[in-house]
Amino acid sequence: MRACYRLIARILILSMVWMPFAVHAGLVGTDQVVSSVQDQLNRDKVASFVSRSDVAAQFEALGLSAATAKDRVDAMTQEEVNQLAGKIDALPAGASDAWAWVAVIAVIALLIWVTYKK
Repeated sequence: MRACYRLIARILILSMVWMPFAVHAGLVGTDQVVSSVQDQLNRDKVASFVSRSDVAAQFEALGLSAATAKDRVDAMTQEEVNQLAGKIDALPAGASDAWAWVAVIAVIALLIWVTYKK
């Protein structure tokens, strides 16, 4: 029985030597949490933008594979990702404004036709 206690004592001594005791706990400010969450959201936004099919098709047209583009996004610094995410937010909501011009021209043509028909 005494040998069992010595074995347990030696295991505890070894584990205390190998494991660090200095564990530091501190308060995390709200600004740090919000900043890290916003950084992750921006990285996710850029990654989802690059993985869209129309963007991947444009990359292919320019001679860059979609996998290479994803690798390049992963290699970006956080400042670059934040800047790119800001540019994505500034893009127009629709894919193209060509349909808006078609609608405007159709309305003008309709107005001209109605005016000259009388």
